[in-house]
Order: sequence, then C-alpha cells, then structure tokens
Amino acid sequence: MGSQTATNFFEGAGFDWESYITHRPAPTSDFYQLIYDHHRAHGGEFNLAHDIGTGPGNIAQQIGKAFKKVHASEPSAYHTSQCRGEDISTQGGHAAESVDLITVAQCIPLMNVDQAISGFGKLLKTNGTLAIWFYGRPAFADPKQRESQLIINRILSKAWDRVRPMKGTGFERAKIMLCAFLDNVAFPEGEWKQVRRLKWNHDKPMMFLENDDVDFDIRWDSAVREDELEEKMIDRGFWAVDADVGWMRGFVDYALPWENKDEEKAQFDGLFKELERAMGGKEKKQKVTWPVALLLATKKWAVGNYSALGITIFGNEKSVG
Repeated sequence: MGSQTATNFFEGAGFDWESYITHRPAPTSDFYQLIYDHHRAHGGEFNLAHDIGTGPGNIAQQIGKAFKKVHASEPSAYHTSQCRGEDISTQGGHAAESVDLITVAQCIPLMNVDQAISGFGKLLKTNGTLAIWFYGRPAFADPKQRESQLIINRILSKAWDRVRPMKGTGFERAKIMLCAFLDNVAFPEGEWKQVRRLKWNHDKPMMFLENDDVDFDIRWDSAVREDELEEKMIDRGFWAVDADVGWMRGFVDYALPWENKDEEKAQFDGLFKELERAMGGKEKKQKVTWPVALLLATKKWAVGNYSALGITIFGNEKSVG
C-alpha cells in the first residue's frame, strides 16, 4: 500500500466535521476550568486566546466562553472555513507577546516540538499560559471487555497500514512522543515556569498501535525537569463515552478517513462484526475511557523584541468573538 504521509486526510468538502466531532471524546467543563484556574493563579489575563490546530473550531468555541477574544489557526484554509461561531472573521497573525492563553489540542505530536514551543513562547505575554493536551487509544473501562479491547486494537493496527513504513518519518516522532505521554516535550527553564504534567489513565497506552505493530524502536524519552509537577490519576469515568459498535466504527473512520478498497472494507466489516459480538450486540453500549496527558506551562518573561507585524504559527486563522 502506498504511504499517505503527505496527505491531509481531513481536507475537502466531502469530510463531515459534525460526525468527526460526534465520534470524539469531548473535554469536560471541569477540564477547561482546571486550565483557567492555573492561568488565573499565575497572573494570567483573559483577553486573547489562540487555539492552534483548531480543526472545525470546537475547542476555540469553548475557550471563547472564558476569553474576550479567541483566534483559531490551522495549516489548512479549508479547516478554518469550517469554524463555527458568531462574528467569525478572517485575521492575520498577531503581535508578539500579545496572547494570554495558547491551546494545542491533539496536534503537538505532528509538529517540530522544539520549534513550536519556542514560537508559542514568543506569542505569549509574560504570565501567559500554554496548554497542550492529547488523548490516546480508546480503552474499554470494564475489565470484562478484554476481548473487545483486543479487537479494537487489531482494527486500529489495520487502519494504520496505510502509513507504513513509519521509520524515519514524522509518524515515528509522533508515536515516540505518545509512548512517552508527552514527557519528551521540553520547556526550557529560562523561558517557562510552573510546569505541570497531568496524566489521566496513564496505565493505558497512549499510542494507537501496539509496540509490535511499529517498525522502529520504542523508547520513553523524557525532558521532565526536577522542578516540574507531575500528577497521575486513574479515573475510568474521565471523558468517558457510552459507545456502541457504530460509535466505535465512527471513531476509527473519522480519525483515519481514507477510502478503503473493496478487499480492505470487507476485512474491516469482519473485524467490526467481531467487535459487535464481543460488546454484546449491535445496540449494546460499553463505557470507553481514554488516557489523556495535559501539559500546562507559564511564560516567564518577554524573551525579545519581535516584529509588530506579528508571528503566525500556522498560516490560516479565524477570529472568534
């Protein structure tokens, strides 16, 4: 099979963003409040937030409930055209040291992380907050659903066949970051303070593939400093979804939305039939939970003088306000 590494899977008018959102776990109000509490506790203001890698803008809309203004940016102009919200207008980049909060949901593994963290620091005001999070492989909360877990693991492995080989590509870098629960995201001590690394259901794998399913060496790289705070929590209700087999298929289809050949479709149909049986029937719902990592870091101080024309992490932006 040909590699899909250069393809934007979510591009084009045929992609259904509403169904994508429906078949994803959603951060709760308590999760956002945790971010706001950290931001407020360290002197952050609530004027301008910037949601990086916004997709259809669902995170930006939530952040907009707490901030006076939210910018939403993406590498794809089509994505930003799908942002929902009142009074949305196209904007350029904003000036350095002008942003109070930057959110980066489900996209940090796809970035050059050191360059990205440096860029985010340039955009943030002193005492501004960077919030990065990622959820990993779906995990059946009921231990009795072990067979269902094994089957969804097989399905995800099969779905990722399209991007093999991974060794030496951006996917290798991304998978290693997920194996490390984002611990290899570094916050240089001279620029960042009050770094917190929160991990929910860290006993479940973050990577969507089994270790034996990849063609590179798995390792746990760590850039955690001694002064950083790490918090680990086991909570099988965290972002939990009561999912039937149709929801599980939607999760896979919209996470990796490429067309399957007839032979591949037949194989997936068979695997999802196995999953339906293991879950207890077509309409039977099982609780699905998620391993989640949240990184919070506070900008120490201005790191230099930058052009008043602004810095744009991604080239296409929307302003929601």
